[in-house]
Amino acid sequence: MKHIGKPRQRGQSLVEFALIFPIFIFLAVVIFDFGRAVYYYNAIHNAAREGARYGVIHPNDDTGMINAAEEYAVGLGLDNLDVSAYWSTSEYVGTSETFAVTVTVDYCFVPVTPLVEKFIIEDCSCGCNHMLLTSEAVMRTEAKPSQ
Repeated sequence: MKHIGKPRQRGQSLVEFALIFPIFIFLAVVIFDFGRAVYYYNAIHNAAREGARYGVIHPNDDTGMINAAEEYAVGLGLDNLDVSAYWSTSEYVGTSETFAVTVTVDYCFVPVTPLVEKFIIEDCSCGCNHMLLTSEAVMRTEAKPSQ
């Protein structure tokens, strides 16, 4: 039996789905990349903090601070990781001079989404053209490191 007056719309929803599906997948991958970037930033922040903490506890071990920071960089490849640590004079508190240890961790983040990479290109310290994530931790101590 033929319905008169009602146009047939077979296949219309399949065409609409085919048009929307790539956009939906792209947005899902962008959200996934953003989540990875937040995780990596959190990991390098924790690594910088633990490196500075190690430097406060062991004031004469500069390479130990770097090793501690690299050890706490969980889930990151050490190829794209750059850690630096140094001591500085912080300030005078009363009559005594305080010192501070500063640990800086840089990480070259490589996004999975190819189109996102086009928008966030930045010249990293590791020589790649990706997004540079940087975190720095400064902790004060009263112990003077031996030079």
